[in-house]
Amino acid sequence: MVLLDSNIFIVDRFFPNDALYPQNRAFVDQLDSLEAAVSSFTLLEICGVAGFRLSRGELESWLFRFTSQYPVIVLDVFGLKGKDAEEWWSSFAGEVAETIARKMSLGDAVLLREAENYGAEAIITWNTKDFHRRSHLSVLTPTAFLQSK
Repeated sequence: MVLLDSNIFIVDRFFPNDALYPQNRAFVDQLDSLEAAVSSFTLLEICGVAGFRLSRGELESWLFRFTSQYPVIVLDVFGLKGKDAEEWWSSFAGEVAETIARKMSLGDAVLLREAENYGAEAIITWNTKDFHRRSHLSVLTPTAFLQSK
């Protein structure tokens, strides 16, 4: 399984004139053949960005039917099931704080936390520099990932 960053979907939906769009689209077209996932937090991040550009109905469709638009798995928040909410929040906050201490933004720290906890093969993102030397996981651009297959 590979965990995908929000920028892949943002480029695909909103930036067809971006220089990365053709490469991004080639990657998105290959999602059917991959075991690709997004974390629940990433989906919320995507919707947060999309909310400035989509109608309420389109936004609800992205939030509640994202997997009908993109062939990915939406992962539950790691460790949330079966735990007392206060205990989970304390553990989550500590893990995210530790990850932020690696000099990362909140969104990247949460993505990395989910990827490490789920044992992802790699993180796929256009912003590989944001993860450089911050994890043992492979961090690849969509293009580099497709070339490695």
